[in-house]
Amino acid sequence: MLPGQPIPKRIVVDVDERGRVSLARFGIKDTQMVVEELEDGGIALHRAVVMTPAEARHYANPAAIELLDRALTSAEGGKTRPYRLRSQ
Repeated sequence: MLPGQPIPKRIVVDVDERGRVSLARFGIKDTQMVVEELEDGGIALHRAVVMTPAEARHYANPAAIELLDRALTSAEGGKTRPYRLRSQ
């Protein structure tokens, strides 16, 4: 396989003596993955998104998501103002 060529849907990879496989040829580097074991004995890999419990609560709250979306839209439109810390 040459650089720039599309990756075939099916490819054989080598598993070393410690059970490791390199995913670099698929462009998967420096990331975390979730491994799902399939009923047929295969595995599926999914890119992981790591977040704190507070972030998970935020994203589970539709009102909080709406407020953040409105704030981002406002900022993208240039509607910003200085933020003053309570300690100032």
